[in-house]
Amino acid sequence: MIRRFIVLLSLLLAPPAFAQGNAPNHLAGSQSPYLLQHMYNPVDWYPWGEEALEKARAENKMIFVSVGYASCHWCHVMREESFENLEIAAFLNEFFVSIKIDRERRPDLDEQFMLATQVLTGSGGWPNNVILTPLGDPVFGGTYFPPDALLDVLQQMQSLWQEEPALVNAEGFKLAQYLKNYLTRTAAEVDLTPALLSGITDDFLNQMDDFNGGLGDAPKFPRESLFLFLMDQARRTANTDLLAAHSAALNGMITGGIHDQIGGGFHRYAIDPEWHVPHFEKMLYNQAMIGLMLVRSIDATGNPGHQRALDRTLKYLLRELRDPGGAFFAAQDADSYGEDGAKHEGAFYTWTPDQILAASSEGAYLNDVFSVTENGEFEGLNVLHLQPDFNDYPRLDPLLEDLQSARANRSPPDTDRKILLGWNGMTIAMLAEASHLTGRQEYWQAAANAARFLLANLKTETGYMRVWFDGTASVPAQLPDLGAFATGLIALHDYAPPGTDPALWLTEARAVADIMRREFGDVSEGYRMNATTEGFSQIIALDDGELPAGNALALQTFSRLSHRMQAPDLARDAALLAAAISGHAAEIPDQRAASLAAIVEFHQGETGPVRYVSGGAVRVDMAMVNDQVQASLSIKPGWHINANKPLEDYFVPTELFIGDTPVAASTYPNPIIKSLGFNPKELALYESTLTLTAPLSAQTSPTTATLILQACNDEICLDPEELIFTLW
Repeated sequence: MIRRFIVLLSLLLAPPAFAQGNAPNHLAGSQSPYLLQHMYNPVDWYPWGEEALEKARAENKMIFVSVGYASCHWCHVMREESFENLEIAAFLNEFFVSIKIDRERRPDLDEQFMLATQVLTGSGGWPNNVILTPLGDPVFGGTYFPPDALLDVLQQMQSLWQEEPALVNAEGFKLAQYLKNYLTRTAAEVDLTPALLSGITDDFLNQMDDFNGGLGDAPKFPRESLFLFLMDQARRTANTDLLAAHSAALNGMITGGIHDQIGGGFHRYAIDPEWHVPHFEKMLYNQAMIGLMLVRSIDATGNPGHQRALDRTLKYLLRELRDPGGAFFAAQDADSYGEDGAKHEGAFYTWTPDQILAASSEGAYLNDVFSVTENGEFEGLNVLHLQPDFNDYPRLDPLLEDLQSARANRSPPDTDRKILLGWNGMTIAMLAEASHLTGRQEYWQAAANAARFLLANLKTETGYMRVWFDGTASVPAQLPDLGAFATGLIALHDYAPPGTDPALWLTEARAVADIMRREFGDVSEGYRMNATTEGFSQIIALDDGELPAGNALALQTFSRLSHRMQAPDLARDAALLAAAISGHAAEIPDQRAASLAAIVEFHQGETGPVRYVSGGAVRVDMAMVNDQVQASLSIKPGWHINANKPLEDYFVPTELFIGDTPVAASTYPNPIIKSLGFNPKELALYESTLTLTAPLSAQTSPTTATLILQACNDEICLDPEELIFTLW
């Protein structure tokens, strides 16, 4: 019934009447850059809240909800064409209550309204425009509309509301109930067996673009959570096909136009299979998540092209997106002012052949390597991209400075300067891991400075806020925010350089975990996305978006903390949460890859180079150094592990295997001989730190390094543990 309300989007675009409101509407004073962009529209916008909702109920008016974000190109287009159009504004102001939502401030509302549009139309995107009944139930949804099409939709819906309000209310109620049932449903536990996981990864491999890298056709998104899951599985199983798929996706992005070939960093997605033409906004979360893909690829392969891309991404991040206080801004816009004085999508990033020639004495070479033509690939202009097999970086990189200098004379895109807790959390995690990989402590310090900013400005007496803008904190943190921030705090702990106190970060992460456990519902059903319910439904946070799903991050937090401290309550809740979300993850694995990774990590352990065992008593850092395996162990005061040759047969020896072969006895240092309270006999053991080094020269790659150890203190010995590291 509802589908008959939807109009075709192929109507001709009529010239809009542009007008600027003489006075600000109800968006004045908002803590959202996106809402402030609409503050002087003639549309009488309200922010989401009880004032607008009560007005709709009291006046029995339908609600027009428009959801977008500050750096969105088509949001800008619709603002200029439709929301500054006096005829459209007059109609909305007379017959609707109009609400603007910043999806980056309110992802819970965004997810509800996006699902409504997807159910009604089969697709979605931003701006997302949804019409609700006065009671808040959705009856119509769509994305970008030309002005005539939008006015036609509004007139049809208003006419239907006047003629058949009972029908509209009934259909809205039915749809809201359907969506609510979907968003809050539970699923039976599923055992993620090796066979099931292998089937899932095989399905993913079958969907890969063998020519350009990445998943699927167009539009083409980085799909970072999915590829990080593939890398996790590659590390567990030494599956070179999974590693190759992960590397191919990065290769396609690095040489494509989705990668800013001049300034570094990545755009949000590409509109073509080859990754050549992007949507030009540059989002913080893409830098964090693609950065993690690069870090883990370099750790496995040592790929120099990936190392170059990581260096460029981190330089961009620290140069363009870092607030003076240490945290990171949300995004840079897709649009900027061109030579004609008007804003255009991609104006800062696109080139003509003559512009390249004028910028560099090697312009002919640059035009050739970047495939620059007179006609271009984007509105007669060129987005710079390289051939997939390009490797002449020693010649190219110095010449990029010429293009950087020329581009510096252009009007840059606006920066969305709001600071988001969750996006910063993932960025912190990436920077800390990158610091460990590269040995550059300045990356860890940048991560720590960001964390300190968030702790100082977004932490409250009872929890966290998720947004900092213009000196003010707002919007209570949601589950993905807290999970991502806890992930960053744990990474700061794991990769803390010598001379710092890592315990601080673990303490804060534990406190964040307790907020999630306290505020977001029943762990055995999966946690809710938001502590309160707004809109037409609560949401069980299952699907990956710009960040991994909230429940995936919560599970990862609980599991990792339980390995780094004595926390049986977190281990228990991790088990309950893994069971609660396993059926959901197996049901739609391509949308819930982060949950798959978190569940497998809980059951099988972590796969990174740094691991913790025995409730944090022992830290193990496995590395490859000059064709040798180097296992560095740090043991907490008051704890020890048994020597390779214990003096008592019933103690489990510390052993290192390369493949199935035990390393030579000479690998192990001389033990400490001492007696302890639980055993008066002398014992052979290792305390404090030790390093085990073994050659790899005779081994076939990939292989594994397996470390077996048993941790004890003066009173008890814990169960032996086995850590397996894949060596590529």
